[in-house]
Amino acid sequence: MRDQLVLQSDTVDVADVVRTLKRQWRAVIGFLLVGVLGAVAVILFAPKRYEGKASVLARTSGSSGASVLSRMGGSMGELLGGVGGLTGASTIETELQMLRSRALAGQVVDSLGLQLRVRDPAGVPPSRLVVSQQLEGSFENRRYTFKKRGDTYAVDGEPDAVQSTAGGPIKLEIGTVTLATTGLPESFTIQFYDREDAITRLSKRLVATKAGGDIAKVVYRGDDRVTAAAVPNALVSFYLERRKTVDRGSNQRRVEYVTEQVELTSAQLVAAEKELRRQQEASGVFDAEISDVAQQEATGRLREQLIQLQVDEMSLSQLLAQSDKGTLASRDVAAYPVFMRGSAVSPLVTQLSELEIQKTRLLERRTERDPEVIALDNSMKAVNASIAGMARSYHSSIAKQRAELQHRVEIAQRSLTALPAANEKVGRLRRDVLRLTQLYTALQAQLVEARLAAIGEGGEVRQIDVAASPKRAWFPEPFLTMGIGTAGGLVMGLIAAMFLGWFGRWLRDPMEIERLTGIAAQRFQPDAPLLVAGASASRTVLVVPLDDRAESRIVAERLARTASARSLPVSVVDFSGNGSGNGRGHALTTDNDIARQIEVLEQQHGMLVVQLPALSSDTTVAALRESRPVVLVAPPGPVDRIRLTAALETLRRMQIPCAGIVISDSPGPGRGRPALV
Repeated sequence: MRDQLVLQSDTVDVADVVRTLKRQWRAVIGFLLVGVLGAVAVILFAPKRYEGKASVLARTSGSSGASVLSRMGGSMGELLGGVGGLTGASTIETELQMLRSRALAGQVVDSLGLQLRVRDPAGVPPSRLVVSQQLEGSFENRRYTFKKRGDTYAVDGEPDAVQSTAGGPIKLEIGTVTLATTGLPESFTIQFYDREDAITRLSKRLVATKAGGDIAKVVYRGDDRVTAAAVPNALVSFYLERRKTVDRGSNQRRVEYVTEQVELTSAQLVAAEKELRRQQEASGVFDAEISDVAQQEATGRLREQLIQLQVDEMSLSQLLAQSDKGTLASRDVAAYPVFMRGSAVSPLVTQLSELEIQKTRLLERRTERDPEVIALDNSMKAVNASIAGMARSYHSSIAKQRAELQHRVEIAQRSLTALPAANEKVGRLRRDVLRLTQLYTALQAQLVEARLAAIGEGGEVRQIDVAASPKRAWFPEPFLTMGIGTAGGLVMGLIAAMFLGWFGRWLRDPMEIERLTGIAAQRFQPDAPLLVAGASASRTVLVVPLDDRAESRIVAERLARTASARSLPVSVVDFSGNGSGNGRGHALTTDNDIARQIEVLEQQHGMLVVQLPALSSDTTVAALRESRPVVLVAPPGPVDRIRLTAALETLRRMQIPCAGIVISDSPGPGRGRPALV
């Protein structure tokens, strides 16, 4: 049977908390003083912050440009119109994100020169000391002190820096700065940031929130009055400018898109027209239908002329053949109409015919050998020779004409063969030109409508409140800072007191011991009984001190008296090292065999209270048994948490029950509650 009382509770006793705070009042007062002193130090020495506020109306237009796209016709226009309506529904959250963007913050940093921060004298805007700066792209934060030496300013920590007078440039390792001409102190310190760090620093101090409705509020907390007001105003100015350029509404974006499409279509139309002209000039086809008919008629006429020339050429060839044989007569020449159509051969044919008639008449009277007949024959030969010469000349001309005309017919035939392909290409180019012309005209109309719709778009975005230079610092505010410091110190003191009371090294009352160990604890009082649970079942109770300062003797005697009052036979044996016995039992002298002596006494007596030395003693270790509960006696005053937990851990490992813990000092006269240990 375990003679141990374990106290468990899921609630916190208010009285216990009050007692803990009362015992740890020094920690509460200490932290309270620290909080007050910290608040005073913040008020006196913390850098002052000034707050600038501005507001802007970010109301967007409710009109949508969907009507422009819906007139393009078809389901695609309706779809795009719906998308345009969604795009036009800009929200205040979008405008707030624009105000918080690093792009706007970068513009503000560049315009106000916020890559510089005046550390000394505090509260001076950078623009009052430096009028311009040209810094490198990226560098670690630097701090330079400018001191006046005569008429020039030198830079401490920068031996290579060129000294300059007021209003002149100074070359630093990170860039060049130009000082102001007037108002420079004898000495001043400036912190330099690269651009990205300056933007990050500004973004952390900038707050853009929704003030209500479509009003956005911009708050900036700066190091000086001028910058605190200039940053919100510059930010709103750049925001309004950006809204007119990249942050436009759906109609304005539609204007840009349609304008781009108009330019693209115009370029395509010009290219198509040039290609059509080049193709028409190369193929000679201007109108496919007219070109087909004209080309075919021209080719037919050329073929007719070619056939006629071929016939004439053949006739002349036959005539020349007869002339070469010497059988050419006037009737033969008359058989070729080509010579009869007003040519120079006609008189010769007439002359030849007359000579033939004269010869015929003359032969009626004379012979072939007659001189006149011979003269007529010679005349006829001469005429035939003339006709043959003219025929050959004409035949040569006809042959040339025929060859040239035949070449033209072949060219016309090839052109006629290539006409379908040329007509196809020219027709396609004509369709492209027509399509692009119609699209260009439609886009021009849409551009006009989009521009009209964009005139009223963009909403009523404008600045409402202009940030003014604050007269008082936003931080630190004396009353608020003192209140926060005092309250914080008090809260931290209470937390520290509870922590020290519950988790500190020293345990100051039985309640803390019970909460830590789960074992019943009692502060010893002479007139308060000490009861042992299950005393009838446990024949022996061991009283063990935590250290030499613990009064284990009075605790053992009090246990014996309480047991006697309950009519239990009890004896007290002292093995703590002083050799004396006390109590109502027999007094025994210590023996080396402690365990055997205790067993003998247990057989001879009813209940045995054994007073032992500390747990580190061999005597105590020899006396420990699982059937013998142990009462631990703590010394007067605070109990050492480490020593107590070490003793309990030793008992736990040896599986020895702990009946209770008694603090051996007495708080004074009075009757305490009975302790069940």
